Amino acid sequence: MSKPLISRQLVQLCKLGVKSNYGIAVKRNTNINSIIFSQCQFRFNSSSADADKKPLFKYKGRKTKSEEEIKAEEEQKKYEEAINSDSKLRRWGAILGSFEFNKKATKYYIFLYACFLAYGIHYFKKLYNRELEKKSILNKRDTSNDNLTEWEQLRVRELAGDLIRTSDTNKLVAYHKLKQIWENEYNNLTTDEERENFPAFNPQPEDIKDLIDHKIDDSILPPKDLTEFYDNIAENYDKEIGMEETFSMMGSKRKKMMKAITGDVLEVACGTGRNIPYFDTAKVDSYTFLDTSSKMMEVTHDKFTEKFPHFQKVKFVVGKAEDLLDLSKGKDSSNGSQQPMFKYDTIIETFGLCSHEDPVKALKNMKALLKPGGRIILLEHGRGTYKFINEKLDARAHKHSESWGCRWNLDIGELVDKSGLEITDEKRYHFGTTWYIVAKLPGDVDKIEELGFFDKYFTLKKTNFNSSTGPNDSPIGGNVGSVANGASNALPTDKK
Repeated sequence: MSKPLISRQLVQLCKLGVKSNYGIAVKRNTNINSIIFSQCQFRFNSSSADADKKPLFKYKGRKTKSEEEIKAEEEQKKYEEAINSDSKLRRWGAILGSFEFNKKATKYYIFLYACFLAYGIHYFKKLYNRELEKKSILNKRDTSNDNLTEWEQLRVRELAGDLIRTSDTNKLVAYHKLKQIWENEYNNLTTDEERENFPAFNPQPEDIKDLIDHKIDDSILPPKDLTEFYDNIAENYDKEIGMEETFSMMGSKRKKMMKAITGDVLEVACGTGRNIPYFDTAKVDSYTFLDTSSKMMEVTHDKFTEKFPHFQKVKFVVGKAEDLLDLSKGKDSSNGSQQPMFKYDTIIETFGLCSHEDPVKALKNMKALLKPGGRIILLEHGRGTYKFINEKLDARAHKHSESWGCRWNLDIGELVDKSGLEITDEKRYHFGTTWYIVAKLPGDVDKIEELGFFDKYFTLKKTNFNSSTGPNDSPIGGNVGSVANGASNALPTDKK
C-alpha cells in the first residue's frame, strides 16, 4: 500500500501533537523531523452528533480591553497632563484628586468628622442647658407672685434671641461680669457645707453701677432746638448733602421707602423734600409734609408744586414732631374731648430722629396718629454694629453736630423700643450706621409681603418683642390707645 501524500499542515499538527475534534491522534517519534505516517492514527466518529459540530481551534490572539481599563488609562493620561502642567491650580487639583492622596487623607477625614461630631454634641448640650435655664425663669414668672428681677428679664431676652439694644447690652455685660465673680467665689469653696450655705446669684441693679461702661452716655450730646440752625442752611442744604448721599447710594434706600407708602401719608422732618423725586401719586390718597424749619418747608413746597402741579391733596405744615399730636387734634362733637382729627396709613421719616429734642415723644406721637394696620417707616443714621465704628462716631459727634446739627450716634432701635412700637423689619447698612425700620402698632398682624422665605417656612423673624413679659403683662411700651374705626377727612392745619 502506497503512502498517501501528507500535507504540510498535517505534518505540523503531528509535530505539535494537537488533537482536533476529528479525532486525529498523533504519536511523535524521538526524531521530531521524521514522522511516520503509520504512527498517525486517524479515528473518525461517524455519529451524527459529532458530525454536525464545527471544529474549534484554540489560538492565542490580542486581548480585548474592558471599559474599566480604557477609562483608567484615560484618567491616568489626564492626571499626567495635569501634573506636568504649568498651572499650579491644575497640578494641585490633580494631586488632591488622586487615589494616593485620598488614601493618605482618609485618617484626616476621620479626625475632622470626629471633631465635628464632638462640637455638635457640645453645641446641642449647650443649647439644651440654655433652654432649661429659660424655662426655669419663665416658670418662676408664671408661678410666683414676685416679678422677675432686671437680671432675669435681660437673661430671658438673651436666651430667647431678642434684639437687645445698647443700654441693655451694657447692663447685660455688667451682670455677666458680676456672675463670673460669683462663680469664682463659689468654685473656691472647699466643703459641701460651705457650698450649700453660699447665697444664690441674685444681683440687683445697684450692684452693677460701678461695672457699667458710661462712655456712651458721655459721648451723646444733649438735645437742642435746631429750628434756627436749619433755617440758616436751608438754601444750600441740597447742594452740600447731595454728593455725600450719592457716594453712600442713599437714593436707592429712599426709593425703597417711597415704594412702600400707600394711602394717606405723613412725612415727618421732611427737610427740603429730598424724597419727592421718588413720589408715586398713583399709590397715595393724600400727602402731608411736616418740618420745624419754615425755610426748608418753602424749598419743599416749590419742589413739589413744580413736579406735581395737579396733585391737590397735599399739605405743608410747619411744626415740631414733639407737638404733632397737638397739631392734629380737633374737638370731638360727641363728648367735647380733643381727639386726633386725622390718622394715617403710612408715616415716614428720613434722618430726622437724630434732630428731635425728644425723639421718643416724636415716635409716640406718630404711633398715636397711625391707623390700625398702618406702618411707620424710618430711614435713619445712628450707632453702628461694630465697636470701632461706634468709637469713631462718638469721637466725631461734636464736630458732626456743628456741621449738620444732628446727633449721629444715637441707638435708633432703642428709641423705637422705648416708644412702644413693634418692629416688623429691621435692616442695617454701612457697617450698621444706616437703619431701615418698618414698625407697626402692638398687636397688629404682619403682612404676608413682609415675611421672607425663611420667615415663612423655617425661622422666626427677629423683632424687638420682649420675651420676658408674661401673658398678663402690658404690650411693648404700654397699652395701646383706642383707635376710632372711621377717620375724619380733614387734614392737619396748614401752618405755612
